[in-house]
Amino acid sequence: MVSIDRTSQLARVQPTAALGAIELELRAAGWTLGPLPENSERMPVVSAVATDASSLAGSGTGFLSRRYDESSQGLRLRILPMPEAQAGCAVLLPDFTRGIEALRLLAQRDRLPEEALLLDRNAAGLWLSAAEVGSQTESLLRPEDALLLMVAQGVSGVASERIARAAATLTDLGAETLGQDVAQAWAATRERVVTATPTLLAAGWEFERREARRTWSDPIAEARQSGSWVGMEATGANAHSVLLRARRLSAAS
Repeated sequence: MVSIDRTSQLARVQPTAALGAIELELRAAGWTLGPLPENSERMPVVSAVATDASSLAGSGTGFLSRRYDESSQGLRLRILPMPEAQAGCAVLLPDFTRGIEALRLLAQRDRLPEEALLLDRNAAGLWLSAAEVGSQTESLLRPEDALLLMVAQGVSGVASERIARAAATLTDLGAETLGQDVAQAWAATRERVVTATPTLLAAGWEFERREARRTWSDPIAEARQSGSWVGMEATGANAHSVLLRARRLSAAS
């Protein structure tokens, strides 16, 4: 399924192949595509490229940036060596607005780790429950709080240093570091919320996801309709913009 050019750090794949299967094959050979889009297990490469699919928590732009070129022999994707180590950190911020400012600072000061996911209070409760980190951790969040989850990858020792620098950048925003356990628990269970959709549908609920990229100067708001639960997330940050994602849970019509 995958032909790897180690010298050029490229992988030639069939456009209809599923991302999940490609990633498994790459990892077995010591390589990775990096952070993947949601539902990547079945998503064809061609769909991920055509829609510029965003990853669950990856910093920067969407999947289109992984495409190198395409020919009759297949599509070539940029790949990375599997990291030697990873380090994580969860940071509590006073509100979602200051969380957005935290992402902007990290992006524009070139201190963003490979994965950075900002959650408002609703979304944080959802992800923490899925990660089974315990009610004690969730109880630390006040009604307006936001939670920033960060994961850095790289050479052993360097990843933890990058996380420490990122956390130190946010001290003036009233950030409170919760340590690495919460981030590690989230990273190990990140698919649970995504794969819960069929179960919710069977129980009579609709679980929708909406995404929109906004520049840092755009207003950031999400209307909460009566009878709906909405969790806001922000990820995909770069120097110019951020990807906003709303997950809405409502009774099926």
